[in-house]
Amino acid sequence: MSGESEEPGESRSDRACQRDDARALDGVVRAAVERGVVFQDPYTAYLDPHALIEAGAWVGAGTHILGNTRIERDARVGPNAIVEDSTVGRGAIVQPFSSVIDGSVVESGAVIKQRSELRGSVISGNAEIGPNALIEDSRIDSNAKVGPFCRVRAGSEIGVDAYIGTQAEVKASRIGDGSKVGHFSFVGDAVLGCAVNIGAGSVTANHDGQQVQETVIEDGVSIGAGSVLVAPLRLGSGAQTGAGAVVTRDVADGVLVLGVPARIMAMH
Repeated sequence: MSGESEEPGESRSDRACQRDDARALDGVVRAAVERGVVFQDPYTAYLDPHALIEAGAWVGAGTHILGNTRIERDARVGPNAIVEDSTVGRGAIVQPFSSVIDGSVVESGAVIKQRSELRGSVISGNAEIGPNALIEDSRIDSNAKVGPFCRVRAGSEIGVDAYIGTQAEVKASRIGDGSKVGHFSFVGDAVLGCAVNIGAGSVTANHDGQQVQETVIEDGVSIGAGSVLVAPLRLGSGAQTGAGAVVTRDVADGVLVLGVPARIMAMH
Protein backbone atom coordinates (compact mmCIF):
# COMPACT_ATOMS: atom_id res chain seq x y z
CA MET A 1 0.00 0.00 0.00
CA SER A 2 1.26 3.47 -0.76
CA GLY A 3 1.68 6.09 1.91
CA GLU A 4 -0.41 8.60 -0.01
CA SER A 5 -3.42 10.07 1.78
CA GLU A 6 -6.52 11.42 0.12
CA GLU A 7 -8.61 14.40 1.01
CA PRO A 8 -12.17 13.67 2.24
CA GLY A 9 -14.49 13.01 -0.68
CA GLU A 10 -11.67 12.17 -3.09
CA SER A 11 -10.72 8.75 -4.36
CA ARG A 12 -9.38 7.17 -7.48
CA SER A 13 -12.96 6.33 -8.47
CA ASP A 14 -14.12 9.90 -7.83
CA ARG A 15 -11.35 12.00 -9.29
CA ALA A 16 -11.94 15.07 -11.40
CA CYS A 17 -10.96 15.10 -15.05
CA GLN A 18 -8.79 18.10 -15.81
CA ARG A 19 -7.39 19.34 -19.12
CA ASP A 20 -4.61 16.77 -19.43
CA ASP A 21 -7.01 13.87 -18.83
CA ALA A 22 -8.97 14.44 -22.06
CA ARG A 23 -8.11 11.43 -24.17
CA ALA A 24 -10.59 9.70 -26.48
CA LEU A 25 -13.56 11.69 -25.27
CA ASP A 26 -16.68 12.75 -27.08
CA GLY A 27 -15.83 15.97 -28.88
CA VAL A 28 -18.36 18.11 -26.98
CA VAL A 29 -17.16 16.79 -23.63
CA ARG A 30 -13.53 17.25 -24.65
CA ALA A 31 -14.18 20.88 -25.52
CA ALA A 32 -15.82 21.43 -22.15
CA VAL A 33 -12.85 19.88 -20.35
CA GLU A 34 -10.53 22.19 -22.26
CA ARG A 35 -12.65 25.19 -21.14
CA GLY A 36 -12.16 24.20 -17.51
CA VAL A 37 -15.32 22.24 -16.77
CA VAL A 38 -14.66 19.52 -14.19
CA PHE A 39 -16.12 16.07 -14.84
CA GLN A 40 -16.22 13.33 -12.22
CA ASP A 41 -16.13 10.80 -15.08
CA PRO A 42 -16.21 12.39 -18.53
CA TYR A 43 -16.69 9.03 -20.23
CA THR A 44 -20.16 8.54 -18.69
CA ALA A 45 -21.50 12.11 -18.89
CA TYR A 46 -23.53 13.34 -21.87
CA LEU A 47 -23.38 16.96 -22.97
CA ASP A 48 -25.67 18.30 -25.69
CA PRO A 49 -23.87 20.49 -28.25
CA HIS A 50 -26.42 23.27 -27.59
CA ALA A 51 -25.71 23.33 -23.85
CA LEU A 52 -23.33 25.81 -22.25
CA ILE A 53 -21.30 24.88 -19.19
CA GLU A 54 -19.06 27.54 -17.72
CA ALA A 55 -15.52 26.93 -16.49
CA GLY A 56 -15.41 25.77 -12.89
CA ALA A 57 -18.74 23.92 -13.01
CA TRP A 58 -18.69 20.31 -11.77
CA VAL A 59 -20.55 17.51 -13.58
CA GLY A 60 -21.03 14.15 -11.90
CA ALA A 61 -20.76 10.72 -13.49
CA GLY A 62 -23.75 9.61 -15.55
CA THR A 63 -25.20 13.11 -15.74
CA HIS A 64 -27.07 14.25 -18.88
CA ILE A 65 -27.03 17.93 -19.84
CA LEU A 66 -29.61 18.29 -22.61
CA GLY A 67 -31.03 20.93 -24.92
CA ASN A 68 -30.48 24.65 -24.39
CA THR A 69 -29.18 24.30 -20.86
CA ARG A 70 -26.82 26.66 -19.06
CA ILE A 71 -24.71 25.53 -16.11
CA GLU A 72 -22.89 28.45 -14.50
CA ARG A 73 -19.57 28.65 -12.76
CA ASP A 74 -19.12 26.71 -9.50
CA ALA A 75 -22.43 24.88 -9.91
CA ARG A 76 -22.48 21.15 -9.10
CA VAL A 77 -24.75 18.76 -10.98
CA GLY A 78 -25.07 15.03 -10.32
CA PRO A 79 -23.99 12.29 -10.36
CA ASN A 80 -26.78 10.76 -12.46
CA ALA A 81 -28.77 13.99 -12.74
CA ILE A 82 -30.68 15.33 -15.76
CA VAL A 83 -30.84 19.01 -16.71
CA GLU A 84 -32.77 19.85 -19.87
CA ASP A 85 -33.55 23.27 -21.37
CA SER A 86 -32.94 24.84 -17.97
CA THR A 87 -30.47 26.98 -16.03
CA VAL A 88 -28.42 26.10 -12.98
CA GLY A 89 -26.94 29.27 -11.49
CA ARG A 90 -23.55 29.97 -10.02
CA GLY A 91 -22.83 27.87 -6.97
CA ALA A 92 -26.18 26.05 -7.13
CA ILE A 93 -26.28 22.32 -6.41
CA VAL A 94 -28.36 19.65 -8.12
CA GLN A 95 -27.80 16.44 -6.18
CA PRO A 96 -27.74 12.85 -7.50
CA PHE A 97 -30.69 11.44 -9.46
CA SER A 98 -32.51 14.78 -9.58
CA SER A 99 -33.96 16.31 -12.74
CA VAL A 100 -34.34 19.95 -13.73
CA ILE A 101 -36.44 20.24 -16.89
CA ASP A 102 -38.95 22.28 -18.92
CA GLY A 103 -37.24 25.65 -18.62
CA SER A 104 -36.63 25.56 -14.88
CA VAL A 105 -34.23 28.01 -13.25
CA VAL A 106 -32.16 27.13 -10.19
CA GLU A 107 -30.70 30.40 -8.98
CA SER A 108 -27.35 31.00 -7.30
CA GLY A 109 -26.85 29.11 -4.06
CA ALA A 110 -30.03 27.02 -4.27
CA VAL A 111 -29.87 23.30 -3.44
CA ILE A 112 -31.95 20.61 -5.14
CA LYS A 113 -31.57 17.50 -3.01
CA GLN A 114 -31.37 13.95 -4.28
CA ARG A 115 -34.16 12.45 -6.38
CA SER A 116 -36.12 15.69 -6.62
CA GLU A 117 -37.74 16.92 -9.81
CA LEU A 118 -38.33 20.44 -11.09
CA ARG A 119 -40.66 21.09 -14.01
CA GLY A 120 -40.94 24.61 -15.37
CA SER A 121 -40.19 26.16 -11.98
CA VAL A 122 -37.98 28.90 -10.53
CA ILE A 123 -35.99 28.17 -7.39
CA SER A 124 -34.61 31.41 -5.97
CA GLY A 125 -31.24 31.95 -4.31
CA ASN A 126 -30.42 29.83 -1.26
CA ALA A 127 -33.74 27.95 -1.35
CA GLU A 128 -33.66 24.23 -0.55
CA ILE A 129 -35.76 21.53 -2.19
CA GLY A 130 -36.31 17.92 -1.19
CA PRO A 131 -35.09 15.22 -1.19
CA ASN A 132 -37.70 13.35 -3.27
CA ALA A 133 -39.75 16.50 -3.85
CA LEU A 134 -41.70 17.47 -6.98
CA ILE A 135 -42.08 21.13 -7.98
CA GLU A 136 -44.33 21.86 -10.99
CA ASP A 137 -44.70 25.24 -12.71
CA SER A 138 -44.21 27.15 -9.47
CA ARG A 139 -41.86 29.60 -7.81
CA ILE A 140 -39.90 29.03 -4.61
CA ASP A 141 -38.58 32.31 -3.20
CA SER A 142 -35.24 32.91 -1.52
CA ASN A 143 -34.32 30.99 1.64
CA ALA A 144 -37.51 28.93 1.50
CA LYS A 145 -37.38 25.22 2.30
CA VAL A 146 -39.51 22.48 0.78
CA GLY A 147 -39.19 19.27 2.75
CA PRO A 148 -38.79 15.61 1.75
CA PHE A 149 -41.46 13.98 -0.43
CA CYS A 150 -43.38 17.25 -0.88
CA ARG A 151 -45.34 18.19 -3.96
CA VAL A 152 -45.80 21.80 -5.03
CA ARG A 153 -48.32 21.86 -7.86
CA ALA A 154 -48.75 24.31 -10.71
CA GLY A 155 -49.49 27.95 -9.97
CA SER A 156 -47.98 28.04 -6.48
CA GLU A 157 -45.54 30.46 -4.91
CA ILE A 158 -43.66 29.72 -1.71
CA GLY A 159 -42.54 32.98 -0.11
CA VAL A 160 -39.24 34.14 1.34
CA ASP A 161 -38.17 32.10 4.40
CA ALA A 162 -41.31 29.94 4.14
CA TYR A 163 -41.24 26.27 5.05
CA ILE A 164 -43.19 23.28 3.68
CA GLY A 165 -42.97 20.19 5.88
CA THR A 166 -42.40 16.56 4.98
CA GLN A 167 -44.98 15.02 2.61
CA ALA A 168 -47.06 18.19 2.46
CA GLU A 169 -48.80 19.26 -0.75
CA VAL A 170 -49.44 22.78 -2.02
CA LYS A 171 -51.68 23.39 -5.02
CA ALA A 172 -52.30 26.72 -6.81
CA SER A 173 -51.58 28.65 -3.62
CA ARG A 174 -49.51 31.53 -2.34
CA ILE A 175 -47.61 30.82 0.89
CA GLY A 176 -46.58 34.15 2.42
CA ASP A 177 -43.15 35.14 3.66
CA GLY A 178 -42.10 33.35 6.82
CA SER A 179 -45.15 31.06 6.85
CA LYS A 180 -45.00 27.34 7.68
CA VAL A 181 -47.05 24.43 6.42
CA GLY A 182 -46.70 21.41 8.71
CA HIS A 183 -45.96 17.90 7.52
CA PHE A 184 -48.75 15.82 5.94
CA SER A 185 -50.84 18.95 5.28
CA PHE A 186 -52.69 19.93 2.10
CA VAL A 187 -53.04 23.58 1.11
CA GLY A 188 -55.01 24.04 -2.10
CA ASP A 189 -56.37 27.17 -3.80
CA ALA A 190 -55.39 29.28 -0.81
CA VAL A 191 -53.71 32.59 -0.10
CA LEU A 192 -51.65 32.70 3.08
CA GLY A 193 -50.30 35.92 4.51
CA CYS A 194 -47.02 36.32 6.35
CA ALA A 195 -46.02 34.37 9.47
CA VAL A 196 -48.93 31.92 9.20
CA ASN A 197 -48.51 28.54 10.89
CA ILE A 198 -50.43 25.55 9.51
CA GLY A 199 -50.30 22.66 11.97
CA ALA A 200 -49.40 19.14 10.88
CA GLY A 201 -52.08 17.18 9.05
CA SER A 202 -54.31 20.17 8.31
CA VAL A 203 -56.38 20.47 5.14
CA THR A 204 -58.00 23.21 3.12
CA ALA A 205 -61.14 21.49 1.81
CA ASN A 206 -61.15 23.40 -1.45
CA HIS A 207 -63.95 21.65 -3.37
CA ASP A 208 -67.60 22.06 -2.41
CA GLY A 209 -68.80 19.21 -4.58
CA GLN A 210 -69.34 21.38 -7.63
CA GLN A 211 -66.42 23.76 -7.94
CA VAL A 212 -63.11 24.79 -6.40
CA GLN A 213 -63.33 27.42 -3.66
CA GLU A 214 -60.67 29.70 -2.14
CA THR A 215 -59.34 29.93 1.39
CA VAL A 216 -57.78 33.21 2.57
CA ILE A 217 -55.62 33.12 5.70
CA GLU A 218 -54.33 36.51 6.81
CA ASP A 219 -51.09 37.41 8.60
CA GLY A 220 -50.19 35.71 11.85
CA VAL A 221 -52.94 33.06 11.83
CA SER A 222 -52.26 29.82 13.71
CA ILE A 223 -54.02 26.66 12.53
CA GLY A 224 -54.03 23.78 15.03
CA ALA A 225 -52.85 20.32 13.97
CA GLY A 226 -55.45 18.30 12.07
CA SER A 227 -57.75 21.21 11.33
CA VAL A 228 -60.08 21.18 8.31
CA LEU A 229 -60.82 24.54 6.70
CA VAL A 230 -63.94 24.24 4.54
CA ALA A 231 -63.76 26.75 1.68
CA PRO A 232 -64.87 29.36 0.79
CA LEU A 233 -63.38 30.76 3.95
CA ARG A 234 -61.49 33.71 5.37
CA LEU A 235 -59.52 33.71 8.63
CA GLY A 236 -58.66 37.21 9.85
CA SER A 237 -55.31 38.42 11.09
CA GLY A 238 -54.13 36.70 14.24
CA ALA A 239 -57.00 34.19 14.35
CA GLN A 240 -56.44 30.70 15.79
CA THR A 241 -58.03 27.28 15.48
CA GLY A 242 -57.69 24.49 18.01
CA ALA A 243 -56.37 21.08 17.07
CA GLY A 244 -58.88 19.09 15.03
CA ALA A 245 -61.24 22.01 14.46
CA VAL A 246 -63.54 21.91 11.44
CA VAL A 247 -63.97 25.52 10.37
CA THR A 248 -67.01 26.18 8.16
CA ARG A 249 -67.50 29.94 8.69
CA ASP A 250 -65.26 32.99 8.42
CA VAL A 251 -63.21 33.79 11.53
CA ALA A 252 -62.69 37.41 12.54
CA ASP A 253 -59.35 38.98 13.49
CA GLY A 254 -57.88 37.66 16.72
CA VAL A 255 -60.58 35.05 17.38
CA LEU A 256 -59.94 31.54 18.72
CA VAL A 257 -62.29 28.80 17.44
CA LEU A 258 -62.53 25.20 18.66
CA GLY A 259 -64.56 22.11 17.96
CA VAL A 260 -66.59 20.37 15.26
CA PRO A 261 -68.00 22.52 13.84
CA ALA A 262 -65.70 25.22 15.19
CA ARG A 263 -67.20 27.82 17.52
CA ILE A 264 -65.83 31.01 19.01
CA MET A 265 -64.14 30.40 22.34
CA ALA A 266 -62.15 33.58 22.93
CA MET A 267 -61.01 36.86 21.44
CA HIS A 268 -57.64 38.45 21.95
